[in-house]
Amino acid sequence: MCRLCIAAENSSYESRMDASVQEDMKLIEKTKGKEEKFPSVGHSLLTTINFPPVLHAPLFEARNAYTLINNYFQQLMLDGNRMGAMFSGGSTRSIFFSDDYLVLFSKSVAQDSGSTFFGHYLLFHFTKEEYKVKWDGSNLSISVDCRKKAKNLLTGEAEGHAISFNFLHHNVEGRILKKEEAMRSDYIRKIYGARGEMGNIFASADLEGYIVTVPHFSPHPYLLQAGAELGHPTNRHFQEHVLDYLKEHLNLDKK
Repeated sequence: MCRLCIAAENSSYESRMDASVQEDMKLIEKTKGKEEKFPSVGHSLLTTINFPPVLHAPLFEARNAYTLINNYFQQLMLDGNRMGAMFSGGSTRSIFFSDDYLVLFSKSVAQDSGSTFFGHYLLFHFTKEEYKVKWDGSNLSISVDCRKKAKNLLTGEAEGHAISFNFLHHNVEGRILKKEEAMRSDYIRKIYGARGEMGNIFASADLEGYIVTVPHFSPHPYLLQAGAELGHPTNRHFQEHVLDYLKEHLNLDKK
């Protein structure tokens, strides 16, 4: 285990994740039957690991530059279909490490006529032969492009599915801005124009206090909330050291 994994043991992060898993189990039950109205849901709640899971390993979310509400998570494909990238409460697109496996945990929460359900829920593990890592001394990519057997959590049946992603973590040095600075950036003005009021377009700024302007991995919100317990005096300090933990798990310093 890396230093962060050891520090996270018996922390408030673990209790928050345990409670989250219990809520997920309830939401999976509420999702049953939604596939009649939303056919894609019928084959988008899948797992390749024992269920229900124990999710105590530190999770890192694969986020796009600026983490805009409508383009929050980095791209993930299932059977040639792009999984939603929007921010919503209860959603995540994370990776974590379990022994020699890389694990993807991605879920999106949707609503229909006042009821909440999962748009997708994917929990996939990958062997070292199934994922690739590229590291150039500054930027990191972790990618998967394979086909795996998975259990459909709605039907209980085993199914074959193609899954692919290429998650990036660029050097964040000098690329972390305050919310006010990001609002004035050329990138945001190009998208939204020079309007003075653009609303709350940054999904994570109020919680975290900053905006990262490049594709990156970020501590899961529950992990960030436990940051002080894990040795990080500020949210920004934690974000600046994400790469250290990834490199430790991937043995990149030894290459």
